[in-house]
Amino acid sequence: MSLWAFLFGPQRSLKRGLLLNIMAALILCLLLAGLVLIKEFKEHLEENLREAMIEEAREVIGQIDPTSASFGLNPDALRFRGINGNFRYTVFTGDGSPVVGAEASDRIWQQLAALELGKPRAVTLPGERVGLGLRAIIMEQDIFVLVSTYPKGNNETQFSKLLHEIEEEIWWGALGVLMVITAALLATRRSLAPLRALSEQAREIGPLAASRRLDAYRLPAEFVPLVADVNKAFDRLEQGYKAQRDFSSNVAHEIRTPIAVLRSSIDRIEDAALKQTLSQDADQIDRIFSQLIDLARADSAPLTGFGTVDLHTVAVETAKNYVQDALRAGRSLSVTGAEQAEVVGNAGLLAIALGNLIANALHYTAVHSEVEIEILSNPAGWRVLDRGPGVPDPLKTALFERFNRGIQPHATESGSGIGLAIVKSVADCHNATVSIADRTGGGSVFSFIFNSDP
Repeated sequence: MSLWAFLFGPQRSLKRGLLLNIMAALILCLLLAGLVLIKEFKEHLEENLREAMIEEAREVIGQIDPTSASFGLNPDALRFRGINGNFRYTVFTGDGSPVVGAEASDRIWQQLAALELGKPRAVTLPGERVGLGLRAIIMEQDIFVLVSTYPKGNNETQFSKLLHEIEEEIWWGALGVLMVITAALLATRRSLAPLRALSEQAREIGPLAASRRLDAYRLPAEFVPLVADVNKAFDRLEQGYKAQRDFSSNVAHEIRTPIAVLRSSIDRIEDAALKQTLSQDADQIDRIFSQLIDLARADSAPLTGFGTVDLHTVAVETAKNYVQDALRAGRSLSVTGAEQAEVVGNAGLLAIALGNLIANALHYTAVHSEVEIEILSNPAGWRVLDRGPGVPDPLKTALFERFNRGIQPHATESGSGIGLAIVKSVADCHNATVSIADRTGGGSVFSFIFNSDP
């Protein structure tokens, strides 16, 4: 998982959507705040500039002496020549003649001439410069002072002043953005915690825990109706699952009485050949419904019936039940592998599953060959090895489906297609895995392996 996905969640996730919306809103707020800040700073700078120019004008007026040459001012001073500094100054007499300074033109004088006594006013200058004029009477002489900005490449412009004003705020703004994003991450994670807990609850609901439901406690109010509807859907699924399970179990049990009556009727038949054929058919029917009962038991196995089970003991006891059948069919059985392999499970169901694997192997293995039951300890499980014709690759998974008999050309009789489905059902309720592999030298290996994770 990338760092981006870890922080902001996978694509199209609720977490990413919330964070991106929060960040979009934050960016919009920052842009608006920046525009307002720049506007306020600009107005602030303009006000400061005007006040500074007024002070400069008054200072110059305070230095004027009409009785002295050049009004007592030094025409060669830098502030009048405007070579350096942020301001240049020009002093006019009442007829518009400049005494010191060179910022003079008819357009400028027309604006200065309209000034009221003692009231400073802005004066329009060429370019981006800013000017301010102030009129005073000194010793009965009209005096006009023009203060103007004189920006140069090495001087501070209004924009540079603006940057200077806000550069200290930039770091605080960046820190604020970081804090908001961190807070958004934590808030989103905290807000989605109930959904993660809900996901864990949903993961535990299954055939063995069909009665469990999602808990809407601590969920946001917007999700409560959804959880209620999902729980109702689980109720309907549980009812359907229970009806199907009960039907399979009830039919399998109820059919036993008709089969017993059928056997009694067959026993009264005098034709030996017909009697044997019908007996075999009855046995086949009885075997199928016995498997249906086993399948119903595996589907409805409660976890409360689980306990510590030794796979070696189950293998030995189960093999004993098939020894006579194996010998009559010209085959043999052996139990090998670990002497002890304990797991948590239902001993009865595990014996049924292993019995089906043994019966399947005895049915297809070659005459005078051996079916080996190998006990594994790490990971725990069984392997049942035969010397049959093998299983084609396309069927190695499909054979565990219900009522899938497969295609076995060497088989002497057709099966019900339930035996391996029972094995798969028992494996599912024990968190185990079943598989089929080819055996070296011919035959198949049926594996029933317990997963390490509970």
